[in-house]
This record gives sequence, structure tokens and C-alpha cells, in this order.
Amino acid sequence: LANLRFGHGTRLLLDGVSGSIHEGERVGLVGRNGCGKSTLFKLICGVLKPDDGEVQIARTVRIGYLEQDPKLPQEKTLRGAAAEAFAAIDQLKTELEGVYERMGTAEPDELEKLMDRQVQLEGAIEAAGGYAIDHKIDAALHGLGFTDDDFDLPIKGLSGGQKARLGLARLLLSNPDLLLLDEPASGLDADGRLLLDATLRAGLGTRTQLVASHDDELPARLGARAVHLNSGSIA
Repeated sequence: LANLRFGHGTRLLLDGVSGSIHEGERVGLVGRNGCGKSTLFKLICGVLKPDDGEVQIARTVRIGYLEQDPKLPQEKTLRGAAAEAFAAIDQLKTELEGVYERMGTAEPDELEKLMDRQVQLEGAIEAAGGYAIDHKIDAALHGLGFTDDDFDLPIKGLSGGQKARLGLARLLLSNPDLLLLDEPASGLDADGRLLLDATLRAGLGTRTQLVASHDDELPARLGARAVHLNSGSIA
């Protein structure tokens, strides 16, 4: 972040914010409610554009952003919503099924092309972990405190805490390089917060994390570098 400035009307939320986060680093962004933490996240994601300054992100970095109120598909079940993280793999599998069907009636020239495409699709699915997604989905949900009996619960009937945990599960399953978590403990009870802390501390590989909170103790609990946002600047 290079000298970021951003304001709403006459209110300047961010005034010359600069700083960096490196691969594999965990950072806790601490600040009171309304100080601009969510705005900073949206600037990093490109949802908002700065009035001045620059956000510099390596071109290959994929960002996963968990908002305070995750947007979830209301018509899905809990497990169905989690499985949406693998929508691209589902598309590959659907195409592969179509290739198999066409092979049954294909002429020799077309059959050769279909066989080549079959190899390509199977390689892409395997590279994306597509043949183990059921295990990955179950493991992510279990790791965030859901039981098998919860899997068929409709989204519209979930509590705020359950939605927050499901949003995090979906994000982790999408395997981004940089995790932006905006007040992820919002709506969680004490047990849920303990589970969240444990999840962020472990089991995330080398993912880079930027976690926003108004809780001064969060960075210490996560073993993260603390950065404070106050009066439009960070320190």
C-alpha cells in the first residue's frame, strides 16, 4: 500500500496509508468500528478505488475476501453452499461426461479428438483436486464445528454465527493466496471464537492472512503481526 487516501464526502477515512504484507505472513489489522478497516479491504480487492495512492499486488495473487455479512445462496443447503467453491471443477466434470457420451457414437477421426480432450479434462480435474473434493468439503465443515447432521440445513435457517463459519469454509475451500477476513468473529459465540482462532492459527498452509478486528488481543491469539488503524493512518 503506497500513500493511500480515501474519503466519504468531507470525512477522510484513510490519509496516507502505507505498508506491506509478504507471502506467508499473518497480520492482525486492529481498529475501532468505523475507522476504515472494511474500506481498506475493499481498496485492496479493487471494489473501491483510492482518491490518491496505489495498491500494488503481484499479478498471480488470488484474493479471497470474507465480508462481515457473507453473501450466501439462500436456496442451497449448508453443504451445497460449501460445494460451490468447486464450481469450476463441476464444469470440467460436466464436460467430461459429455465427452464420454459422444465417444459412444463418434467416427474414428472425431473419437481421436475426443480421447485427447478426455486426457486434458481428467488432468485438469486431478490437478485441481477434483477427485477428493467431497473429503475436502467435509473436512472443512467439520473443522469449523459443523456435524454431518448440519449438512442438509437450509441456508435461510442458519444463525449468524453459522453463516460466518460457512462463509469462512467456502473461502478456505477456494484456496486463495491472500485471505482478507473482515471481523470474522462477528456473530460468533465464545466457543465459535475459540474455533475460529484455532482454524486461523493452523491448517491454512502458507496462505497469507490479513484479519481485521476491533479486538486488541486478536493478533496475539493468532500469532500475528499487529497493525493499528487510527485517525486515517496505520502503525
